[in-house]
Amino acid sequence: MNRLSRALSPGRGIALTLLLAAGFVAGCGRSLDDDPNSPVSVTVEQTYLTIGNKAGSALVDGTIELVPAGVLAPYRTSLPRVESGSSREIRYDLFSGAGGARFVRGGTRIRSVRVVAVDNTGKTHKREVPFN
Repeated sequence: MNRLSRALSPGRGIALTLLLAAGFVAGCGRSLDDDPNSPVSVTVEQTYLTIGNKAGSALVDGTIELVPAGVLAPYRTSLPRVESGSSREIRYDLFSGAGGARFVRGGTRIRSVRVVAVDNTGKTHKREVPFN
């Protein structure tokens, strides 16, 4: 009985409660589709992503990340130039992880797709959508 009372001391109970509350608040954050009116559209397909540009100028630089669930580093690739009003298909085999491993769909559970792109005027556009 003595061991049980030490394991559930008031200090540890408060710390556990705060830890659970922090996890609950983090889980109730913003939705993944952060700005549906963004000039950058992302469509998830079975073998590729489609990145669309609805901005007034070309997207000239950027990165695309496949963000895994858990603690793994994201898989990344660079975003090629996308002219205004057009779209670009990006195959999944172009994404690589931190160690250089190529992404294989079904091998890692992906939570979201994050796109950060810069247009001709220097404005940065960010978009994160769920990976279905």
